[in-house]
Amino acid sequence: MNINSEKVKQLRQHKGWSQEQLSELCAVNLRTIQRLEKRGSASPETLKALAAVFEVSPDVLLAPAEAPRKSAVTSILNTLKNFDDFQSRSGRYEFWWFFLFFISVLALAETLHVILASIVAIILLIPFLAVSTRRLKDAGQSIWWQLMYLVPFGVLLVLYFLAMPSLKRSS
Repeated sequence: MNINSEKVKQLRQHKGWSQEQLSELCAVNLRTIQRLEKRGSASPETLKALAAVFEVSPDVLLAPAEAPRKSAVTSILNTLKNFDDFQSRSGRYEFWWFFLFFISVLALAETLHVILASIVAIILLIPFLAVSTRRLKDAGQSIWWQLMYLVPFGVLLVLYFLAMPSLKRSS
């Protein structure tokens, strides 16, 4: 669920609590509070716990619904910014734009120098695995399918799963 991270931070600071104190009061992990204040995503249980601790309605903490981003550059930058997020979900749009960016940058680096291509591949590997993991989750597939990247022609199977439509989420 998308939570208004600024609102949570405001309420926490208004009460004079640290992130550690808030995590203890909500009975959630400190890392969950840190991620929530950074990205604004949390489970329904965490939302209920926060609303109870802050003594507000859960609706107050929800982020306003925003229109889906339809910019390729925004999708790529969002993927790079969330390089360490293996938990949430990514739609096909975000994944395929990053995939195109990844292949293009790698091809450009390869034309310049082999060592440069290796460096670029290493740098972009973690964001690529993160967005692939999020995309597989969104398509309802196991993240372990990514091990097929290591098998000859296994990448074709993984790309098939990555191209699958998103599962409908129950609200």
